[in-house]
Amino acid sequence: MNLKEEIRKLVQLQKSDLQIYHLVHERDVKGPAELEKAKTQFEEKKKALELLEKEVKDLQIKRKNKELDLATKEEAIRKTQGQLYQLKTNKEYQAKLTEIASLKADASILEEEVLRAFESIENADARCKAEREKLALEEKKFKEEESKVTARIQDISIEIKGLQDKRNVLARDIDQTIFPKYEKMLKTRSGLAIVPADNGSCGACHMHVTTQKINEIKMYKELVFCESCVRVLYISEDVAE
Repeated sequence: MNLKEEIRKLVQLQKSDLQIYHLVHERDVKGPAELEKAKTQFEEKKKALELLEKEVKDLQIKRKNKELDLATKEEAIRKTQGQLYQLKTNKEYQAKLTEIASLKADASILEEEVLRAFESIENADARCKAEREKLALEEKKFKEEESKVTARIQDISIEIKGLQDKRNVLARDIDQTIFPKYEKMLKTRSGLAIVPADNGSCGACHMHVTTQKINEIKMYKELVFCESCVRVLYISEDVAE
Protein backbone atom coordinates (compact mmCIF):
# COMPACT_ATOMS: atom_id res chain seq x y z
CA MET A 1 0.00 0.00 0.00
CA ASN A 2 1.29 3.44 -0.95
CA LEU A 3 0.32 5.46 2.14
CA LYS A 4 1.07 8.81 0.55
CA GLU A 5 -1.30 7.98 -2.30
CA GLU A 6 -3.96 6.82 0.15
CA ILE A 7 -3.64 10.07 2.09
CA ARG A 8 -3.97 12.00 -1.17
CA LYS A 9 -7.26 10.18 -1.73
CA LEU A 10 -8.36 10.93 1.84
CA VAL A 11 -7.62 14.62 1.32
CA GLN A 12 -9.85 14.65 -1.76
CA LEU A 13 -12.53 12.76 0.11
CA GLN A 14 -12.24 15.16 3.03
CA LYS A 15 -13.06 18.11 0.76
CA SER A 16 -16.36 16.48 -0.18
CA ASP A 17 -17.08 15.36 3.37
CA LEU A 18 -16.47 18.81 4.81
CA GLN A 19 -18.87 20.30 2.28
CA ILE A 20 -21.43 17.65 3.16
CA TYR A 21 -20.95 18.28 6.89
CA HIS A 22 -21.55 22.03 6.57
CA LEU A 23 -24.52 21.54 4.26
CA VAL A 24 -26.11 18.96 6.56
CA HIS A 25 -25.62 21.35 9.49
CA GLU A 26 -27.24 24.16 7.52
CA ARG A 27 -30.14 21.93 6.48
CA ASP A 28 -30.77 20.14 9.77
CA VAL A 29 -29.69 22.71 12.36
CA LYS A 30 -29.23 26.23 11.04
CA GLY A 31 -32.23 26.24 8.69
CA PRO A 32 -34.74 24.91 11.24
CA ALA A 33 -33.27 27.26 13.89
CA GLU A 34 -33.84 30.25 11.61
CA LEU A 35 -37.41 29.13 10.98
CA GLU A 36 -38.04 28.60 14.70
CA LYS A 37 -36.61 32.04 15.51
CA ALA A 38 -38.80 33.74 12.90
CA LYS A 39 -41.84 31.80 14.13
CA THR A 40 -41.12 32.68 17.77
CA GLN A 41 -40.78 36.38 16.96
CA PHE A 42 -44.04 36.31 15.00
CA GLU A 43 -45.86 34.42 17.77
CA GLU A 44 -44.61 36.93 20.36
CA LYS A 45 -46.03 39.82 18.33
CA LYS A 46 -49.25 37.88 17.82
CA LYS A 47 -49.48 37.30 21.57
CA ALA A 48 -48.88 41.00 22.23
CA LEU A 49 -51.84 41.83 19.97
CA GLU A 50 -54.00 39.25 21.75
CA LEU A 51 -53.13 40.87 25.09
CA LEU A 52 -54.07 44.26 23.69
CA GLU A 53 -57.37 42.89 22.39
CA LYS A 54 -58.02 41.41 25.83
CA GLU A 55 -57.30 44.82 27.32
CA VAL A 56 -60.01 46.31 25.07
CA LYS A 57 -62.49 43.62 26.15
CA ASP A 58 -61.65 44.21 29.81
CA LEU A 59 -62.15 47.95 29.35
CA GLN A 60 -65.51 47.33 27.66
CA ILE A 61 -66.59 45.13 30.57
CA LYS A 62 -65.41 47.79 33.02
CA ARG A 63 -67.36 50.46 31.10
CA LYS A 64 -70.53 48.35 31.11
CA ASN A 65 -70.18 47.77 34.85
CA LYS A 66 -69.76 51.51 35.37
CA GLU A 67 -72.83 52.15 33.22
CA LEU A 68 -74.80 49.66 35.31
CA ASP A 69 -73.59 51.35 38.50
CA LEU A 70 -74.60 54.72 37.05
CA ALA A 71 -78.03 53.42 36.05
CA THR A 72 -78.49 52.00 39.56
CA LYS A 73 -77.44 55.32 41.09
CA GLU A 74 -79.80 57.29 38.81
CA GLU A 75 -82.65 54.97 39.71
CA ALA A 76 -81.85 55.53 43.39
CA ILE A 77 -81.95 59.28 42.80
CA ARG A 78 -85.37 59.07 41.12
CA LYS A 79 -86.68 56.83 43.87
CA THR A 80 -85.35 59.11 46.60
CA GLN A 81 -86.72 62.22 44.86
CA GLY A 82 -90.12 60.52 44.74
CA GLN A 83 -89.97 60.07 48.51
CA LEU A 84 -89.70 63.83 49.09
CA TYR A 85 -93.45 64.29 48.71
CA GLN A 86 -94.15 61.73 51.41
CA LEU A 87 -92.12 63.50 54.10
CA LYS A 88 -93.94 65.34 56.88
CA THR A 89 -91.22 67.37 58.62
CA ASN A 90 -88.68 69.87 57.36
CA LYS A 91 -85.91 67.92 59.09
CA GLU A 92 -86.80 64.76 57.19
CA TYR A 93 -87.03 66.82 54.00
CA GLN A 94 -83.55 68.33 54.46
CA ALA A 95 -82.05 64.94 55.27
CA LYS A 96 -83.54 63.50 52.11
CA LEU A 97 -82.15 66.41 50.07
CA THR A 98 -78.72 65.72 51.53
CA GLU A 99 -79.08 62.05 50.56
CA ILE A 100 -80.09 63.05 47.02
CA ALA A 101 -77.12 65.42 46.75
CA SER A 102 -74.78 62.62 47.83
CA LEU A 103 -76.31 60.26 45.27
CA LYS A 104 -75.96 62.89 42.54
CA ALA A 105 -72.31 63.45 43.48
CA ASP A 106 -71.71 59.72 43.22
CA ALA A 107 -73.51 59.66 39.86
CA SER A 108 -71.40 62.54 38.59
CA ILE A 109 -68.22 60.64 39.45
CA LEU A 110 -69.57 57.56 37.69
CA GLU A 111 -70.42 59.64 34.59
CA GLU A 112 -66.83 60.87 34.46
CA GLU A 113 -65.55 57.33 34.87
CA VAL A 114 -67.80 56.13 32.02
CA LEU A 115 -66.48 58.93 29.78
CA ARG A 116 -62.90 58.06 30.68
CA ALA A 117 -63.67 54.40 29.95
CA PHE A 118 -64.93 55.37 26.48
CA GLU A 119 -61.72 57.33 25.86
CA SER A 120 -59.57 54.42 27.06
CA ILE A 121 -61.45 52.04 24.77
CA GLU A 122 -61.02 54.37 21.79
CA ASN A 123 -57.28 54.65 22.45
CA ALA A 124 -56.90 50.90 22.92
CA ASP A 125 -58.94 50.26 19.77
CA ALA A 126 -56.65 52.59 17.82
CA ARG A 127 -53.60 50.76 19.15
CA CYS A 128 -55.21 47.43 18.23
CA LYS A 129 -55.83 48.61 14.68
CA ALA A 130 -52.23 49.77 14.31
CA GLU A 131 -50.90 46.51 15.77
CA ARG A 132 -53.13 44.43 13.49
CA GLU A 133 -51.70 46.25 10.49
CA LYS A 134 -48.16 45.67 11.77
CA LEU A 135 -48.90 42.01 12.47
CA ALA A 136 -50.25 41.53 8.94
CA LEU A 137 -46.93 42.82 7.59
CA GLU A 138 -45.00 40.64 10.04
CA GLU A 139 -47.02 37.59 8.98
CA LYS A 140 -46.21 38.34 5.34
CA LYS A 141 -42.51 38.65 6.20
CA PHE A 142 -42.63 35.41 8.20
CA LYS A 143 -44.30 33.52 5.33
CA GLU A 144 -41.71 34.87 2.88
CA GLU A 145 -38.86 33.85 5.20
CA GLU A 146 -40.45 30.45 5.74
CA SER A 147 -40.71 29.89 1.97
CA LYS A 148 -37.16 31.09 1.46
CA VAL A 149 -35.65 28.81 4.12
CA THR A 150 -37.78 25.84 3.00
CA ALA A 151 -36.63 26.29 -0.60
CA ARG A 152 -33.02 26.57 0.56
CA ILE A 153 -33.35 23.35 2.57
CA GLN A 154 -34.69 21.56 -0.49
CA ASP A 155 -31.81 22.88 -2.62
CA ILE A 156 -29.31 21.76 0.02
CA SER A 157 -30.76 18.25 0.03
CA ILE A 158 -30.22 18.02 -3.73
CA GLU A 159 -26.68 19.37 -3.35
CA ILE A 160 -25.92 16.87 -0.57
CA LYS A 161 -27.16 14.01 -2.74
CA GLY A 162 -24.76 15.01 -5.52
CA LEU A 163 -21.83 15.28 -3.12
CA GLN A 164 -22.66 11.95 -1.50
CA ASP A 165 -22.70 10.25 -4.91
CA LYS A 166 -19.29 11.74 -5.61
CA ARG A 167 -18.10 10.71 -2.17
CA ASN A 168 -19.17 7.11 -2.68
CA VAL A 169 -17.07 6.92 -5.83
CA LEU A 170 -14.00 8.33 -4.03
CA ALA A 171 -14.50 6.14 -0.94
CA ARG A 172 -14.53 2.90 -2.94
CA ASP A 173 -10.95 3.55 -4.05
CA ILE A 174 -9.50 3.98 -0.55
CA ASP A 175 -7.69 1.17 1.24
CA GLN A 176 -10.10 -0.54 3.63
CA THR A 177 -7.56 -0.72 6.46
CA ILE A 178 -7.46 3.08 6.52
CA PHE A 179 -11.00 4.08 5.55
CA PRO A 180 -12.76 2.86 8.75
CA LYS A 181 -10.37 4.92 10.89
CA TYR A 182 -11.08 7.98 8.77
CA GLU A 183 -14.85 7.38 8.99
CA LYS A 184 -14.72 7.09 12.78
CA MET A 185 -12.81 10.35 13.16
CA LEU A 186 -15.12 12.08 10.71
CA LYS A 187 -18.07 11.40 13.02
CA THR A 188 -16.28 12.43 16.21
CA ARG A 189 -14.34 15.43 14.87
CA SER A 190 -17.08 17.64 13.41
CA GLY A 191 -16.62 16.46 9.83
CA LEU A 192 -12.87 17.10 9.79
CA ALA A 193 -10.70 13.98 10.09
CA ILE A 194 -7.52 14.79 8.17
CA VAL A 195 -5.71 18.15 8.19
CA PRO A 196 -2.38 19.60 7.00
CA ALA A 197 0.46 20.13 9.45
CA ASP A 198 2.00 22.96 7.43
CA ASN A 199 4.13 25.61 9.17
CA GLY A 200 4.61 23.34 12.17
CA SER A 201 1.04 23.43 13.49
CA CYS A 202 -2.13 21.35 13.23
CA GLY A 203 -4.51 22.68 10.60
CA ALA A 204 -7.51 22.09 12.91
CA CYS A 205 -6.56 22.87 16.51
CA HIS A 206 -3.40 24.88 15.65
CA MET A 207 -1.33 23.11 18.28
CA HIS A 208 2.43 22.89 17.64
CA VAL A 209 3.62 19.82 15.73
CA THR A 210 7.18 18.85 16.61
CA THR A 211 9.91 18.46 14.01
CA GLN A 212 10.13 14.78 14.89
CA LYS A 213 6.44 14.29 14.15
CA ILE A 214 6.76 16.25 10.89
CA ASN A 215 9.53 13.84 9.89
CA GLU A 216 7.31 10.88 10.81
CA ILE A 217 4.57 12.29 8.59
CA LYS A 218 6.99 12.71 5.66
CA MET A 219 8.07 9.09 5.96
CA TYR A 220 4.47 7.97 5.22
CA LYS A 221 4.94 4.58 6.83
CA GLU A 222 1.88 4.88 9.03
CA LEU A 223 -0.82 7.39 9.87
CA VAL A 224 0.38 10.17 12.17
CA PHE A 225 -2.12 11.86 14.49
CA CYS A 226 -2.19 15.25 16.17
CA GLU A 227 -1.42 14.80 19.86
CA SER A 228 -4.08 17.34 20.75
CA CYS A 229 -7.15 16.77 18.54
CA VAL A 230 -6.18 13.27 17.29
CA ARG A 231 -6.78 14.06 13.62
CA VAL A 232 -4.66 12.57 10.84
CA LEU A 233 -1.84 14.89 9.78
CA TYR A 234 -0.25 15.35 6.36
CA ILE A 235 1.98 17.84 4.53
CA SER A 236 0.17 19.71 1.76
CA GLU A 237 3.03 19.82 -0.71
CA ASP A 238 3.52 16.06 -0.39
CA VAL A 239 0.05 15.23 -1.61
CA ALA A 240 -0.49 18.09 -4.04
CA GLU A 241 -1.58 16.93 -7.47
